Amino acid sequence: MTATMPVVFHFFSAQQPTSIELKNTFEKLTEEYPEQFLLALVDCDAQPFVASQFRLQVIPTTYFFLEGQPVDAILEPITEQELRLRLANILPKEDELKFNEALTFLQNNEFDKALPLLKSAWELNEKKNSDFGLLYAETYIAIKQTEPAKAILNQIPLQDRDSRWQGLQDQIALLEQASDSPEIQQLQQDYTKNKTPEIAIKLANQLHQVGRNEEALTLLFEWLKQDLSITNGEIKKQFLTILSAMGTNDPLVPKFRRQLYSLLY
Repeated sequence: MTATMPVVFHFFSAQQPTSIELKNTFEKLTEEYPEQFLLALVDCDAQPFVASQFRLQVIPTTYFFLEGQPVDAILEPITEQELRLRLANILPKEDELKFNEALTFLQNNEFDKALPLLKSAWELNEKKNSDFGLLYAETYIAIKQTEPAKAILNQIPLQDRDSRWQGLQDQIALLEQASDSPEIQQLQQDYTKNKTPEIAIKLANQLHQVGRNEEALTLLFEWLKQDLSITNGEIKKQFLTILSAMGTNDPLVPKFRRQLYSLLY
């Protein structure tokens, strides 16, 4: 449970059947929405002191708290449908639930499980919550995938490009510097002098090893556009191997798969 979890205080009494009905409905709702709100039930007959602190006027009475502040109250019997509508106003939205679930996975460094949840939260929010986007990019940086991280950071609104955004940009720059190994530099020089599919495969593999997948795939795709069966299909095989290794969470994968399919059909 988080510190900002909504809290519902429901005051009931055995002498008021409608308050018991509401109590039962709330208990059913806690099962429907586990870990989404905290239900505090106060038996006014057994805990009159607690009830007196809230200066109750009628029973049943229900108070809704969000981030520690009262935001709604029910001072009369209502239907289950009406109760659901009132509760929906304080329950976390779907994007928040996915974001919080991702946080749990990130605590255990389960980046592969967190990424699809962060992607979903970011898109459900229509990319308006920059905190979602920044953590989404930060998770890619943690697994040294700079290209999707850069794409996400480019979508952060200008007004939200604060010190955290700049810090992530700096991390990307450092990762890219570290990934420019002497082996890659040499292969790039060799390829510039002699553009052969054999060197392209070696260079693409090295680029993939340091997370520069977009460069690797673009390099191979240039050859595939000329001939899908070039080098007895080795270019195509390397292209597909890199896509497979990137996994389904990388936004570059569907992009390059579509490009490949455009050549096939």
